[in-house]
Amino acid sequence: MQWLAVVGAALIVVAIAGMGASGWGMHGPWMGPGQMAGGGMPHMVQGHHRGTGTAPAPVAGAPAVPVTAVDFGFRPKEIRVRAGQPVNLTVVNRGTLEHDITLPALGIHAVARPGARITVGIVAAKAGTYEFYCSVPGHREAGMVGRLVVAP
Repeated sequence: MQWLAVVGAALIVVAIAGMGASGWGMHGPWMGPGQMAGGGMPHMVQGHHRGTGTAPAPVAGAPAVPVTAVDFGFRPKEIRVRAGQPVNLTVVNRGTLEHDITLPALGIHAVARPGARITVGIVAAKAGTYEFYCSVPGHREAGMVGRLVVAP
C-alpha cells in the first residue's frame, strides 16, 4: 500500500511540472498583463497580439478613410487608395472584443479595444492589392480580413 502513496505523490509532482512547462499559470517577459501562455482564451486577454509593425501616426491633412471593426469583420472589406497618396485609416472598434488591423505589406499593426477609435497614417507607394486582417488568434480564420487596393 505504501508504494501506491509513492506513485500517487510522483504523479502529482509530474502533473504540476507539466502545468509549469506548458505555461499554465506562468508569466514572463513575452506576455503582457492578463495574457495567458500558449494563446489560451484570446478574446479575454489584454495587450497586443502576434501582428507585426506599429501604428504609424496620422498624416496631417490627409483624407480620412473610415473602417469599422466588428466581431468578426471589417466594413468596408475593400479600401481603395492611390499609390503615393497619404491617407488616414480611422478604425472604430464597434465589436465587444479587442481587435486590431494588421497590414503586413506596410508594416502596420494597430490595436483597438472595444469602443475605441484609432487613426493610422499610411502611404502605399506601390500599386497592388494587399491583405489586411485582425491578428487576434482565430479572428482572421473567422473572416476578419479585407483588401487594400492601391491604384497607380
